[in-house]
Amino acid sequence: MKDSEKKLLTLSVGLLAVIGGLMITKTLQSWQRAITIQEQALAAERQDSDDLLADLPNWKKRGEWLAQHQPVAKNDLDADNELFETLLAKAQASGVSVVSKQYQEQVKNEFFQQAGVTLTVKGELSNVFRWIYSVLSPQDFRVVPYLKLTPDKEDPTKVVCAVQFWRWYQPPASKTI
Repeated sequence: MKDSEKKLLTLSVGLLAVIGGLMITKTLQSWQRAITIQEQALAAERQDSDDLLADLPNWKKRGEWLAQHQPVAKNDLDADNELFETLLAKAQASGVSVVSKQYQEQVKNEFFQQAGVTLTVKGELSNVFRWIYSVLSPQDFRVVPYLKLTPDKEDPTKVVCAVQFWRWYQPPASKTI
């Protein structure tokens, strides 16, 4: 092998080593970035966990408050009827007429039992909103997940409102936190 061929071979091997080193460095940097991102995500998750654990006494108080204040339904029918009768009485007192009702399928899990009813009501806009506002309070465990207002075709001074109410009860075999 000639001297020039040896130099060329040495230069080629050196160049391949540098290129290989650069490729390995790039791969290692990519891995390092991925590990750094995972490390930051784990640190954030750890902080969230620490914050929740630090707030444990407050969550226990909230659980105790729920156990004391959340209503208990005797059975599914009573839950539905109690919700509808309360809404109907307050609607009549507010000058709102109930056009139709439809009970929702009840939802039950380990945290609550949910009764629901969809009502179509008719009345003046201010009376309808006053009625909805009057039946919603955190202590009553009622919420409105759906509301649709349309003008009344027969009387432009009134609105027709389709509104869905849910009420949350304690689950049948309630456990405190």
